[in-house]
Amino acid sequence: MAFQIEKKENEFVFTFTGRLDTTTAQSITQQVQEITPELKDMNTTIDVTQLEYISSSGIRLLLLIRKASCKQVTLQGVRPEIMQILKVTKLDTMFTIV
Repeated sequence: MAFQIEKKENEFVFTFTGRLDTTTAQSITQQVQEITPELKDMNTTIDVTQLEYISSSGIRLLLLIRKASCKQVTLQGVRPEIMQILKVTKLDTMFTIV
């Protein structure tokens, strides 16, 4: 799993690559919690173009990011298999998906 956080002028961009499972979600959660105060004032894009798998822990991480951000949260590049999980869990209604 590769993970990157990029802070732009008025936006945070989270990029996930590979598998977002229990092990990887735990370490990423800590990083997200460290920047939570900054997330409140910025738009957030979560790039999942290269995300191959997401577990319930990964879904919980997406919800943490969504809750921390008071502005728009966009999921970008959602693959069909990930979209199916988002629809089953009704998370497709909580994010702007492009």
